[in-house]
Amino acid sequence: MALPYQYIQARNSFVGGDATEWTLLGACGSRLVAQSSSGATSLWPVEDDELSRNRVDDEAQEPPGKRVKLSPPPQPRPNFCCLSLSNNKQYLVAATAEDRCIRVFQIELDCCLTELSQRCMARRLCAITLTPDDSIILCADKFGDVYAIPLLPSPDDEGSGTSARRHGETAPKQFVPSASLLTVHSGRNRKVLEEQIKQSGKGQKKTKETMKFKHELLLGHVSMLTDIVYATIDPGTKNERPHGYIITADRDEHIRISRGPPQAHIIEGFCQGHEEFVSRLCLTTSGLLVSGGGDTCLLVWDWLHSRLVDRLCIRDTVLFFLKADSELASRLSEESGLKIAVCGIWSVPRCQPEREVILVACEGIPALFRFGIQGTQGASKIGEIIPLSGNALDVAFICPPTGACTAVVSVDNLHKPGSTTETREHEGPFRLQYFSYQDGEWREDRTFERKLEWFSSRALVEKASSAAGQDARSDSTGETARARLAVDEKAVRDMLYGMENLRKRPGSED
Repeated sequence: MALPYQYIQARNSFVGGDATEWTLLGACGSRLVAQSSSGATSLWPVEDDELSRNRVDDEAQEPPGKRVKLSPPPQPRPNFCCLSLSNNKQYLVAATAEDRCIRVFQIELDCCLTELSQRCMARRLCAITLTPDDSIILCADKFGDVYAIPLLPSPDDEGSGTSARRHGETAPKQFVPSASLLTVHSGRNRKVLEEQIKQSGKGQKKTKETMKFKHELLLGHVSMLTDIVYATIDPGTKNERPHGYIITADRDEHIRISRGPPQAHIIEGFCQGHEEFVSRLCLTTSGLLVSGGGDTCLLVWDWLHSRLVDRLCIRDTVLFFLKADSELASRLSEESGLKIAVCGIWSVPRCQPEREVILVACEGIPALFRFGIQGTQGASKIGEIIPLSGNALDVAFICPPTGACTAVVSVDNLHKPGSTTETREHEGPFRLQYFSYQDGEWREDRTFERKLEWFSSRALVEKASSAAGQDARSDSTGETARARLAVDEKAVRDMLYGMENLRKRPGSED
């Protein structure tokens, strides 16, 4: 099973004149894939390929009757949940969900990824971003906290915050009830004592290990965080540094504007107007903030003054697209009950000089929606609908020094278009689609389809096929393979589609 790319990033570098070099990076389940404009490719982790090749060679040399499993199957690797590129385009910061780990990679000239560090956070992360100078990683977790950790930790930072006991400290004593069955007479107290004895017999609860590296808690929400962006404002004076702001969104319809480090505890204001959860934030090139989530509209903000600038009705646009397609319209039960969840907002670089443009994706919808952002009430409007071969997952832009950029779109090749639960009978051949802005509209770009053919259709596919073959040879009944496939499908679905789970159910206390 070839997984789709849940996240993609593009690195653009100009080499002089009209020439440009680019590198496309993608997170495919628990692996990273990279390809450059020169044709160089790489995978991470690289040891998986070496081990699999050695295992296949060993099995080929042994007689079939003597193949005995001497070791348990390898544990599944954690899946990537966040991906961010540094501003200088030299480092890739990636976070994995299951082990709550942040990994920093250096992107080499041959597009190989060299892992520099890995640090495990206390809670699962939902979003990461970097400060403009690339010195600090801002990490937003599921419990509403934002931490700051250095991008490149120094040797002195490794011991900061260690949870190891210092010399002379003793381990905490195990709890032992002071009462006994001879001193307790009432029935209720006897039950309490029995429960205490039972708990003490289980041993002391394991305390949560603290983070053993330099970190700083900047701010906190009382609700689950969903996204974070970092913005700067030029003060207008030569000797004064730009003012930094941390903008965070949470499940409780809040958008908070806080000052940047070291004054992140100071709240500048709130952008209030959402009625459902806020899942995505996007800063345009002019500094406007676009937010979306479970509401029927996207909201455009002058965030520094907490002022709502415009509303963009995304639900009606999605409904129009679904009704225009007969197959998608058949899945639509009731128009009034249609709920959408925004899973991505991207600011398009240099698309139209007179108007800023954003692309919007909704969870489980096989299309992108283009909006023009004007910055005044009622001036923003829907531009066009870009149909896709599968549900939109992520977008990255490859930009030449002059002219229009190309949007690289990651699509779901496993689930049926318009569905987050039903799988295709046959996997889609391509995991990427390409569009460039030409003559006032977005058109498919066949040039990049040939250049990125390996990245889109062949990367990790041969590996998945060989692994499936090994499972079939080692398990004649096929029951283990079918069970593993069912688990994989659930893991993929949970990894790709989780925005709608943020919506509060009727009658819920929170």
